[in-house]
Amino acid sequence: MSDATQEGAHTVLIIGEGDLSDEVATALEAAGAEVERLERPDEGQVREAIESKSVDSVAVVARDDAVVLRMALIVRSISAEAPLVLTIFDETMAEQVANELSNTHVTSLADIVAPSLAGPCIDERATALSVDGDKPVLLVEDGDELEEKPVPQLKAHRLEALARALFTPYDKSAGLLLYGAIGLAAVFMIETVTAMPVLDNSFVDAFYGSAKTLVTVDPNLDVDDGPGWYKVFTSLTMLIALVFAASFTAGLVNRVVERRLTGLVGGRAVPRRDHVVVVGLGEVGMRLCLLLRSCGVPVVAVERDKEGSHIGVAYELGLPIVIGRGSDPSLMRRLSLHRARAVAAVTGNDLENISTSMTVQGIEKDVRVVLRVGDGDVANETRSLLALGVIRDVHRIAAVLIASIAIGDDEPESVVCLGDDAHLRFPDGRLEEVELQTLAE
Repeated sequence: MSDATQEGAHTVLIIGEGDLSDEVATALEAAGAEVERLERPDEGQVREAIESKSVDSVAVVARDDAVVLRMALIVRSISAEAPLVLTIFDETMAEQVANELSNTHVTSLADIVAPSLAGPCIDERATALSVDGDKPVLLVEDGDELEEKPVPQLKAHRLEALARALFTPYDKSAGLLLYGAIGLAAVFMIETVTAMPVLDNSFVDAFYGSAKTLVTVDPNLDVDDGPGWYKVFTSLTMLIALVFAASFTAGLVNRVVERRLTGLVGGRAVPRRDHVVVVGLGEVGMRLCLLLRSCGVPVVAVERDKEGSHIGVAYELGLPIVIGRGSDPSLMRRLSLHRARAVAAVTGNDLENISTSMTVQGIEKDVRVVLRVGDGDVANETRSLLALGVIRDVHRIAAVLIASIAIGDDEPESVVCLGDDAHLRFPDGRLEEVELQTLAE
């Protein structure tokens, strides 16, 4: 045990740069720990810090998983026993590192804060979602304590959802494809039904003649001997069919040539009722989408970068993805905000999230907004000047838990927000208010 530890002060080496790393340092200092900082160290600097500073634990806090892994391996090559706290988003890498490196705790910003964002998205009374049991439960504030409530089950509206997905598709190419097909089918049926009494055709002959006309192989020759008004009528239906065929072909080609991130039906169809719109498909947004879906809540993600790092994974998992900005009113109006449970603005840009919140409230004032901010000053200014919804300062929330783990106290399972203060929540349900005023001043 180091001299610092014997005197009661726990020394923590923080490796990494950025706001989250700064917040972890602040939380540690508020808890009485001594903090050493290295932002972009090489192996020699890490070795010197660990061997000369009598470090009790090491926290590697960075945005890039590869950087965190490299620093962790450097630390372990120097000290096989120093407690390590790592922030790794990729679940496969996190599990592998936790299994291979002893005395190591792996977490991530997204894992820590997603439950605090998901709770208010599902129910306005909830402050967070607990996912540590067999089934997720809502944590509802009851005075100075938390009460567990089951996640409300949505009423099944399958037929309505199917009808809305089919007849009010979000994707324009899907609309062209659908309405083109409906128009062609309608023209085909009209020509078949009218040819039977007017031209005295059997059903088979009328069906055959209409099919030839529709695919422009050959017209129904019996029309030549029919009445004049029917020739005009058939000419009009042929011209209308030409328009529907062009629409159908355009929609079909577009959906075949380009990768489609939304669908007409199924899990990739953009939901139209009781859904949550998640703006920002970064690490936090991705975790939030998956957490909400695990609770049975329909979700659609809005991402501005069509080449974003999580687009491919979200596509494989069947999440509907809309490319665009949450601050674009024309886009947001098409996402049925009047029927949505909530909108979560969780991009990595605080001002973009604020802009999204203002756009949403300008379109649908009553919709609940959950707002992610990562800078304490922005959080405070937003809360004091604008009533934009539920505000979560994600860096400070995550920093509280990371700092507690780094110090090595009784390990909490999560951080929850009661009012404007953060509380550590322990496995036995005990709450401990954090001395650092995490969300307010």
